Amino acid sequence: MLPPIAAMPYAPLPDIDVIGRVLAGEKQLFELLMRRYNQRLYRAGIAVLGDAEAVEEAMQNAWVKAYEHLSKFEGRASFATWLTRILLNECLMGQRRQRRFVDLDTAPAPAELAQPDERTPLQAVLNDELREALETAVCELPAKYRSVFVLRAVEGMSVSETAQSLGLTEMNVKVRLLRARAQLRARLGSFDPHRTFAYLGHRCDQMVHTVLARLNETNALSIL
Repeated sequence: MLPPIAAMPYAPLPDIDVIGRVLAGEKQLFELLMRRYNQRLYRAGIAVLGDAEAVEEAMQNAWVKAYEHLSKFEGRASFATWLTRILLNECLMGQRRQRRFVDLDTAPAPAELAQPDERTPLQAVLNDELREALETAVCELPAKYRSVFVLRAVEGMSVSETAQSLGLTEMNVKVRLLRARAQLRARLGSFDPHRTFAYLGHRCDQMVHTVLARLNETNALSIL
């Protein structure tokens, strides 16, 4: 059984140190990585899939795969970039499954996306109507602009990290970000993208608990 971390005295530890300790037997520290990067994965998933339920399924799968392959992380890219690429691969597989089995005409409109079900300090600062309008506008961007915008402007990834995650050149990232911003400005005027697509509070807790339960059920703990 992988016990949850009740307190977080390890927060200042660099990712590589956390990974080393997980591989050395402190498996409960994997929770620290999940809490550190759940919001990044959620935002990256929304950028590609645009559907909260599908994103959370992809996140669960990505975390399980990251745990199972943690010993293969070589550190050539940052852990965040390595993890984001796993998540994006899950999203792309989800898109292929959706094209195979779902009539796209019945897919939910961006305005129907599930919103966080409890207010957080992040949400309280921003007027709900503006936040919803911005999130809807972002979801309505063409996919090639939406993915770059969310990773760069919302999540704050570097140009290099975004390029590596999406398989683009750094120049492509810069151009697509400019075009995404231009389209959003035309619709919304001034906005603060850092306040959107929050994945905090009990939503983060629920993802952590679900992934830990899956790892325990599949006996994945024995692979490290």
